[in-house]
Amino acid sequence: MSSVRPIPSRGMLIFLLLIPASVLAQTAGQALSIPFSLNPFAAATVSAQTVGQAPFPPLSPEHQKFLDEVLRLWEQRSQSIQRYRCTFKRWEYDPVFGPRDTFKTYSEGVIRYAAPDKGMFKVEKMMEYVAPAEPGGRPQYQQRDGDHYEHWICDGHSVFSHDPVNKLQIQMILPPEMRGKAIADGPLPFLFGAEAEKIKQRYWIRPLPMPPDVKGEYWLEAYPKRREDAASYKKVHVIIDHADFLPKGLVIFDRNFDPVRNPARSTFTFEQRETNWSIALQQLKFWEREFYEPRVPAGWKRVVENYDSSTGPDPSTSASPGGGQRPNSQATRPTAGL
Repeated sequence: MSSVRPIPSRGMLIFLLLIPASVLAQTAGQALSIPFSLNPFAAATVSAQTVGQAPFPPLSPEHQKFLDEVLRLWEQRSQSIQRYRCTFKRWEYDPVFGPRDTFKTYSEGVIRYAAPDKGMFKVEKMMEYVAPAEPGGRPQYQQRDGDHYEHWICDGHSVFSHDPVNKLQIQMILPPEMRGKAIADGPLPFLFGAEAEKIKQRYWIRPLPMPPDVKGEYWLEAYPKRREDAASYKKVHVIIDHADFLPKGLVIFDRNFDPVRNPARSTFTFEQRETNWSIALQQLKFWEREFYEPRVPAGWKRVVENYDSSTGPDPSTSASPGGGQRPNSQATRPTAGL
């Protein structure tokens, strides 16, 4: 199997980005010397990426040394995280289907992870842009129906996602060879504890400069080399907090991102970050319930897809108890593309 099928929701993509940097928590206080004094936003003006060609000039020896040190720490600490949880805030910018000068949606939610392959991404609140009644008026936001919130779970054997348009909960059963890898070998594996050399094989990556008034952060930028990865996003910015070496911010740029014509992107902040907390034996099962088979929302049906590692999920879905087959004409499952 050469790759894992693109994850069926934006939440999974965020999860892949977020967790691996947490392996650096044990290195807190070991400051790295950042070799920058440039405009940090210059990276937003690079020319359009062509898969197969680096989108930026070769790094200087000093910058390459800094990057190698960061990657070495990720690789060294990648096995240290057993449990992770945090809250998040998300601003989605979509000038095509939303306003050009502000965000289209604002969301809040939670992320959970348990090694090696269990994860949850859940939006608990979403506010959506409403055009002002008068031209030039102040933007308004209204809360969106909770049934349309993103929510997925990977229990290590299946990935569950929601199709709110058709009111379907979709269970994608993973084959034995993918179990334990559905998250780690996803579209952004280098941020999930992959080896440094594997990172360099799949991504053009570089450290970014920071504004002069910003302290205690490390910024990295990654461009996908593989066509299947580039189909989902153009690049990613990760901001790591030196205090705990956990990501505190993240920007995912749309695959068609242009700083002037199409500044589509999703910006995240991660708060209340916690890793490897002590769990008494009697509490362990409660924690693991986060990754049990999720409940089917009232009025929805569950459909089951058997993943074929050569072609993707089996198009002939089987019905679960009380479920049904997924309609072929109106399947609108979200993709990892932004």
